[in-house]
Amino acid sequence: MPIKHSPKMEPREPSEGDIELLEELEEGDEVNFFEWAVEPLTVMGREEDENVGECVRVEAEGGESFLYVVGGRIWHYVDEEEYEGDNNPFPVQNLCRV
Repeated sequence: MPIKHSPKMEPREPSEGDIELLEELEEGDEVNFFEWAVEPLTVMGREEDENVGECVRVEAEGGESFLYVVGGRIWHYVDEEEYEGDNNPFPVQNLCRV
């Protein structure tokens, strides 16, 4: 499933350590970020996406989604079949381990 990176929201400046943390995540880690008010995202693994390069597959509330970097900014993307909202991908800031 390729990621369709066409954001309607402006990207956020990553906080200090956000991108480094994303690069260090391993399977089973749990993360959260600013404005993510639901259960933590659990890292399922890493994979390559034809549109955005390497991404981190995560799971929350039974659904899978992805964290990835484009232009030095982190984004959270949910498959369009699972989420039809306007804010997809969503800009990530203050990524932290739970």
